[in-house]
Amino acid sequence: MKYKILCNPLRILLHVFYYMGLSTYISYKVSPKWQRLRPVKLLVIHLLIIAFLIIMILQYKYDPPYHDNFGKFYDILKFVVLFAVHLLTLLETIITGQHVCEFFHLYYKLNKSWFKSSRPLETIRRTYWKLFCYLGFSLVLTVAIEINYLVQIRKKRDWLVFFSSYTPSIFVCRCRIPQLVMYLELIRMKLLQLNQKIQQYANGTKKVQLKFFENFIYNDLTQWAKVYEDIYETSVLVSRSMPVSILAIFVATYVKILSDCYWSYWVIYAKFELHEIFECSLLLPSVLNILLVLVVSKNCMRTAKLIPQSLHSIRHSVGNLCLSRKIQHFSLQICHQQIIFKAFGCFTIDCYIASGILGSIATYMMFYIQFMPKFNYL
Repeated sequence: MKYKILCNPLRILLHVFYYMGLSTYISYKVSPKWQRLRPVKLLVIHLLIIAFLIIMILQYKYDPPYHDNFGKFYDILKFVVLFAVHLLTLLETIITGQHVCEFFHLYYKLNKSWFKSSRPLETIRRTYWKLFCYLGFSLVLTVAIEINYLVQIRKKRDWLVFFSSYTPSIFVCRCRIPQLVMYLELIRMKLLQLNQKIQQYANGTKKVQLKFFENFIYNDLTQWAKVYEDIYETSVLVSRSMPVSILAIFVATYVKILSDCYWSYWVIYAKFELHEIFECSLLLPSVLNILLVLVVSKNCMRTAKLIPQSLHSIRHSVGNLCLSRKIQHFSLQICHQQIIFKAFGCFTIDCYIASGILGSIATYMMFYIQFMPKFNYL
């Protein structure tokens, strides 16, 4: 039975992102022209939805419950930033759609090279299902929390109109993060397979040191270097497919967290009927998405750094200079083709940036708590 390169869990995720307008790729059998045509139609639909929501807000004349300029500023900032990032993400998807198609065609090529045995197939299946569960849970949690909060505030019509106006933009922006996580996890899986293959050879050289085995490793090093080059190219294609939107979504998420912190604390301070847990739940999807992408990106880059260690663990005879040079050249190639994921070149997407984000949010929270009683006079 022929194994499908993109099995059902990954196909479902690709269809979800495709029909949301976040991806131009749905199958390697579909022509690139048709793959770019449908997102243009979805962009028009999204533009009509955004125009309708803006008109609804303007016609309704939203009057915030608080009367301080600080709270109004955060509402306007959140509203404008989310709509701007929403449009930017959709436009970027259409412009850089060819890079996504090239990514999956190259990924298809990498998968074919690992299908000579059944063990990699089981690893791929488990990774696909684990990825599907992670991202599916993230999407379901986002939808559930947003709908639950809208149900809780259904009696306050002005709140309901305002929150429901930018909910579609929130969902699109938050789904862009799981899409990046999917790409990073696919790359990490290939890096892990390459590292495991090199480790097997390194363990073999510790037990048996034969010239024939060293020649066999020398021949395979050329293939491994080509595989790593293809994996590096997939990471470059991911960066080219999301050059601006990731940075914009990080900024939008940061603004959303600050705005939700202010709103939640204000509702608790004003002693409204809403329970505190529903207010705090607004922060949960944003925080989980950011932590998820930071951890996955960090693990992917760390897996790439393990390959040189495994490579230099290969033992060989002192006189075999050809194998020694080959190992050094491969290691130098990895040094020059480092797999690093950055948000538009501004910062590396890893766990170190989380400390800065948490420190900034904590500073703002202390600012809210200290000056909330005085905001009514601003």
